[in-house]
Amino acid sequence: MIKRKPIRMCIACRKREKQQELIRLQKENNSLIWYSGKGRSFYLCTKCLEGQHISKIVAGRMKINIKQVEEFFKELTSNV
Repeated sequence: MIKRKPIRMCIACRKREKQQELIRLQKENNSLIWYSGKGRSFYLCTKCLEGQHISKIVAGRMKINIKQVEEFFKELTSNV
């Protein structure tokens, strides 16, 4: 019997990919953080992280301050 790998959807482009290929984040206290293991989370694909308008999309959908989202993505892209 073949075990299937979980498929998740990017909240920005709505593209479905394997869970291992996506970045998992969550909203906590009106800021964006890495998934802590508790609560709800969302996924972003690596192609969307390279896009110009990703911070506006995430801030709008998750109702987070856009400045905090932009800072988080700057740190994220500099580390990757």
